[in-house]
Amino acid sequence: MGKPVVYGADYSVYVRIVRLVLEEKGVGYELVPVDIFAADGIPGWYFEHQPFGRIPAFEHDGFRLYETGAIARYVDEAFGGPALQPVEARPRARLNQITGLLDAYAYRTMVW
Repeated sequence: MGKPVVYGADYSVYVRIVRLVLEEKGVGYELVPVDIFAADGIPGWYFEHQPFGRIPAFEHDGFRLYETGAIARYVDEAFGGPALQPVEARPRARLNQITGLLDAYAYRTMVW
């Protein structure tokens, strides 16, 4: 398998989440800087990776993905290393619930 590519800015909490997941799994990756707040705007080529112009985007062996949760789950399931999600349905559902709550209700308070 080839080395995954993460597209985004190192200051983004969502890009950091993907990078932390890759680090925890022991997966080498390339970070391609994309600054969606640049004065010139979002680079046109980036919309091929993320149609909404958000960060991060991800590519692995020609497979493209966006949205932090989807990327994190893919990395956990596609690569060796320690499992980052519970295997059983109820604990896994609770993990997804907490993640969703933090993203929907706590992001602004915690990050801004």
